[in-house]
Amino acid sequence: MTTEPTAAPRTGRGLDALALLTLILIACSLRPAASSLGPVLSEVKSAFALVEWQTGLLTALPGLVFAICGFLAVPLLRRVGLFTSLVIACSLITLGVGARVLVGDWVGFAALTVLALAGMSLGNVILPVFVKTRFPDRAGLGATAFTVSLGLGSMFPAFLTAPIAGHFEDWRFGLGFWVLLPACALLSWTVLRLAGSVPNLRASAPETDAAGSPRRHIYTSSKARYMAMFFGLQSVNAYVQFGWLPQIYRDAGLDPVAAGIMLTIVTLGGIPGGFLAPQIIMRGILPRFFLLSFSLSAVIGYTGLLLAPTAVPALWAILLSYGGFAFPAALALITGRTREVSVTARTSAFVQSSGYILAAIGPLAVGGLLGLSGGWAVPLWFMVGVSTLMGVTGFLAASPGSVDEELTL
Repeated sequence: MTTEPTAAPRTGRGLDALALLTLILIACSLRPAASSLGPVLSEVKSAFALVEWQTGLLTALPGLVFAICGFLAVPLLRRVGLFTSLVIACSLITLGVGARVLVGDWVGFAALTVLALAGMSLGNVILPVFVKTRFPDRAGLGATAFTVSLGLGSMFPAFLTAPIAGHFEDWRFGLGFWVLLPACALLSWTVLRLAGSVPNLRASAPETDAAGSPRRHIYTSSKARYMAMFFGLQSVNAYVQFGWLPQIYRDAGLDPVAAGIMLTIVTLGGIPGGFLAPQIIMRGILPRFFLLSFSLSAVIGYTGLLLAPTAVPALWAILLSYGGFAFPAALALITGRTREVSVTARTSAFVQSSGYILAAIGPLAVGGLLGLSGGWAVPLWFMVGVSTLMGVTGFLAASPGSVDEELTL
């Protein structure tokens, strides 16, 4: 069964603006539970007396949860529809982010983090369907708003969590502050539904190609597989940076606020990247060249952290920031290399869920390599290798053609 639109939502200047605001709020909610943790990781570690494997698990949870829950998103969308599925996503994020700062043990903190990440995972997969159906004639606007907002949802928690925690002299305030975003997103989404401006989706007959034959499974598309590998490898970069980059800088001698600023510089790339990367992909502006340049920039950034982390720390952060343009590019590939809404939904679920399996390995591997080697040299060499492979798979994923075409061959 597939998900297809049945009735066009109500539109108009005011409703379109509200729909765009809602998209921005939901997208901004899909990162803070992960990106706010890195700046106060040492405080969380001390508060719960965590050992290395527990700290590594916390940083790996986004990838693990996204890999598992992403596969549930399309079945959920088919069963309960677009509105209810995103209500569930926003509610899980709100509950998880708001409640995890109230518990006094590590198991409860980790469990509620999983709850928030589960909501984020559902939103990651389902929100591109909202973009595709609510802005069918303005795909560039929807894709740009989506990717820029994800960047904002990464940047502001990375920048503000440590100062907020420092102001209140409690890391719990720093993490709990971000419950405001999903709560506001849930309110805006409800108002949009009451205004009749949320697309209605229905379950339709099994997909067939133009000749009437059943459409093949999404994993049979080589383009979808390369997209999944590219997405996974860039996600390894992102979640290692969210979880470990401030600690790398702190271990090199920077104070907590300065280390948080370095992570902010890295996540700041989500804003220009969110504007530029979708245009590169959607307009076909040398996409493979740019994806290779993102990879090369990340390689140089990690090499700088390896050889001279405090010499020009901002330069390495800037290079990693440009390498992070790979994330909005990976999301743009999902909408840019698919045509039908149903194929977009299936591709989004497959690419993100499969890709996050790789992403889950990254922070765990970095934590394990750190524990075994006792320093950052081996983990950083590992990230150089990851970034190199990211360039190769990105080059292949950005080749001309669509997933739809490969599924009907």
